[in-house]
Amino acid sequence: MNRIMSFLVLLLILLFHPFVHAIDLDDSGSFTATGFYDLTGAKVLSGSAQGSSAAWMYQQWHCPCTIQNWEYVGVYEKSKGFQIDQESLVGVQLRKEFTPNFSVTGQFVMRAQNPNNGSSPSVDWLYASWSPSADSPITVQAGRLRIPLYYYSDYLYIGYSYPWVRPPPDVYGWPIYAYDGANISYHTQLGSSAWSMNASAWVGKFKQTYDAYDSLIYNAAPTTETWDHMVGGYVSATNSIFDVRAMVMKYRDTTEIYYTGTPTTGVSNLFTRIEGLSANMDYENWLVRAEIDRYQQVSAAVNIDNIYKYNLFGVGYKWGDFTPMITHSQYTTVAQNPALLQFIEAQSTNSLVVRWDFRANTALKVQYDDNKDKSKYPYPFFGDSRLLSVSLQGTF
Repeated sequence: MNRIMSFLVLLLILLFHPFVHAIDLDDSGSFTATGFYDLTGAKVLSGSAQGSSAAWMYQQWHCPCTIQNWEYVGVYEKSKGFQIDQESLVGVQLRKEFTPNFSVTGQFVMRAQNPNNGSSPSVDWLYASWSPSADSPITVQAGRLRIPLYYYSDYLYIGYSYPWVRPPPDVYGWPIYAYDGANISYHTQLGSSAWSMNASAWVGKFKQTYDAYDSLIYNAAPTTETWDHMVGGYVSATNSIFDVRAMVMKYRDTTEIYYTGTPTTGVSNLFTRIEGLSANMDYENWLVRAEIDRYQQVSAAVNIDNIYKYNLFGVGYKWGDFTPMITHSQYTTVAQNPALLQFIEAQSTNSLVVRWDFRANTALKVQYDDNKDKSKYPYPFFGDSRLLSVSLQGTF
């Protein structure tokens, strides 16, 4: 509770901050700080599982319940009423420019809920950037970065940057979002047209000790997950109205489960391939968001050949300071092994959100989510749920 009170005090201070630009930390202006905050509260209105409205337990949670953040396991339980301790956070990004073409950036986030290895605050980014010259279209980065799996990957926890309270968790839900490695990107204008293009390729790996996604949601035991031999790339193009992006990545997945003091291998060197496509539009008062992703994991040794399909589609309209938006999202697991058909995970969500930009760099959002759990497990999973969320989000 002390941590929550600290968040409330800090966020109230940030709400009334007088600054709207980056903060200079030295006289030269080469060392700057920017930040963001997210005070989110939500309440499960109702829920059921496998056709029954009776209360049930899933792992440690008293359900009806709903998971809205997979990476940090933000779960709302009906029995707890209105909760503000699952997704609220404060983040700061520090950037030091040593020369016009070399800089170091770090992003640090303090979360009300962070069960990943008990770490808070977390280091989301810490990397160096270099370009051959100040105006070069090429940039090289090395260090810890966010994996650009999705359109909003770089802004996943900067709620002010997107229309929802949070990007639909049916799509934005995976155990690891960061990598330690390097990337190279290239930006150019496409001839004399209004279109510009950005292309990026990356390599790296990431090991998450006590990964909450696996440890709490699925295995009920401390689990370490490693994504190794990551290789990926994306190409995007925009003309300020339309924005399209295509991405592909592959890696090797290994998990170790500590049921006792000795680790048990869950999967080892499991090949995974991810493909994603997004298409967005901002035209006059209309906005459209669409994204589709396909994951495939293959291991002949343990007879796994699963395909995971994710997608979202949303339409909104800007009406003065207000932006109402409706969104449909869903994911489905397709097991190629008939013996695993009873362990199919799937769900869909219909959402209605209203965003109110009532002051500079600050938005208040109210969102209603109707989630349907279509999983086929021999036990109740998270189940159906109706969730009401309220979130104050901003940048400084």
